[in-house]
Amino acid sequence: MTRVSIFLTIAALIVGMVGCASVKDDLTIASTVGGSVTTPGEGTFTYDEDEVVELVAEAEDEDGYQFVEWTGDVGTIANVNATRTTIAMNGDYSITANFVRVYSLTVSSTAGGSVTVPGEGAFPHRADSVVSLVATADVGYHFLDWTGDVTTIANVTATTTSISMNSNYIITANFAVDLYFSTDAYVMLNGPATLPPEERNPCALLHIGTNMVMDSVRVDLPDGTSTIVPRYTGLFSPGVDRTTVLLFVTCAPGMPIAGGEYIFTALDVAGEPILGVRNTDVWVGVEPPDPPTNVRAQLSKDGILVSWDESPIIPGSFEPAAEPQLGFYQLWIARLETGESVYGAGGISASPHLVPKDKADFTGGDHGLSLSEMEDGAYYLGASVLSIAPEGSLGEGIEYNNSDQGIIFSIQDGEITIK
Repeated sequence: MTRVSIFLTIAALIVGMVGCASVKDDLTIASTVGGSVTTPGEGTFTYDEDEVVELVAEAEDEDGYQFVEWTGDVGTIANVNATRTTIAMNGDYSITANFVRVYSLTVSSTAGGSVTVPGEGAFPHRADSVVSLVATADVGYHFLDWTGDVTTIANVTATTTSISMNSNYIITANFAVDLYFSTDAYVMLNGPATLPPEERNPCALLHIGTNMVMDSVRVDLPDGTSTIVPRYTGLFSPGVDRTTVLLFVTCAPGMPIAGGEYIFTALDVAGEPILGVRNTDVWVGVEPPDPPTNVRAQLSKDGILVSWDESPIIPGSFEPAAEPQLGFYQLWIARLETGESVYGAGGISASPHLVPKDKADFTGGDHGLSLSEMEDGAYYLGASVLSIAPEGSLGEGIEYNNSDQGIIFSIQDGEITIK
């Protein structure tokens, strides 16, 4: 009996020792192509139950790969999207670090617009992903096409398209300036409103502005004759960039023919018409607005404040304070000695208007030289009123430009004197 008791006691001790042994869990780790698990490594590792194990995945950056996520038995992984994270060992787990090939898309644009989606610069994208592209033109420009690595762009001439990322790509959105051939035929009058238009030195002003290359403009007049309008060769024209914009102006004496068609045709250096560059305008002959009167000027520290008695409103033709604006006031300054225009301000809705001393004080309607930039000499400052063709008529643009009086001032050594 004694021996049996000893044997049972030893057996019980052995069983107790086995029951107290710690539980072990296996963690099997693998990775896809493009990277590896550097901590704790790859293979099968054994850990104590509830042990927290650090995980570190590293992509092969030089080969263009990027870590994506951990997959498999990931229920206890702290962050499946992080390259550096942890896993709590509550059982036997098998996990995989996943990597994908990443390509770079470098996007830029020419002057005149921008790429708004995805933006401009270098962007990483997964291999085989489809990336949206949106090009947006600035005012006065239009989109041309996408150039560069464009073989996988769905439509190279569309502003909104997409590119399939099968490699590293460099692309450019190309823009071009809008071509325009702006033409207008209207009356220029001088003198008081008490005289009828035909007694106020009228002329039919033919005005052309364009950014297209041409030598001159032929205008076929309603009376069956035609005239050649030469390029404006003055040294200065307010608001005109002489490097990109051409101005053609002439003034044929006499009143234009109301309802008559004025046909503008661009000519090349040989005097031949340029294909497709042709416009028409009809002078409507609405009631002319009265010119500004009692034009006066006052010196201030900021420049010359010009004021005038405003012209009566003509509904549908001259309503400068309306929205949208119908007609406007205009100021200009010219050198008396040469007649050269040095300053202009258009789109003015009401009296008064400041002719700025410094260019920093120019508003949207001011063009040309500030007073401080003008040379010594005598100047004429004039005011006029411009009406527009009524809505729904065949006329386009301006109908009347009426001026009556202005002031003379001089500049000497930077000092301004109003006569």
